[in-house]
Amino acid sequence: MRLLALSLLAALAVPQAASAASCKLSPKQVVTRFMTQFYVDKDVKGAFETWVDPGYIQHNPMARTGRDAAIAFLAPFFASNPDVHYEIRRVIADGDLVAVHSHGTLKKGDPGVAVVDILRVKGCKVMEHWDVVQPVPAKSANENTMF
Repeated sequence: MRLLALSLLAALAVPQAASAASCKLSPKQVVTRFMTQFYVDKDVKGAFETWVDPGYIQHNPMARTGRDAAIAFLAPFFASNPDVHYEIRRVIADGDLVAVHSHGTLKKGDPGVAVVDILRVKGCKVMEHWDVVQPVPAKSANENTMF
């Protein structure tokens, strides 16, 4: 019994690099799980620690690079804005790049913003991030929505 328990512990202690090499998820699946945990469930720390590489490269000029920097930047935002709501509208993948088009609002009734996040994935980890954010206008020149 003791040998079985030690074997299970050893199996669970596989180095991160080994688990990344054996990743069975597609980049689209990785990003969908990450963004759902982060945007929808608002579990910033859990999402980043699970799905983002420590050497994460950030291209948003308002945020520092690195996984810990992202957590430090984003966790207080979600904590101080409990009514923030994100809805993922579509996820598009091309090789190791995945684009997520979403609608974010700070509070109910807020027209919000349209967001496109582009993430590069390697071995079940988000490695790099770019984003584009556009306010949703109160009035539109057409009847189409941004989503």
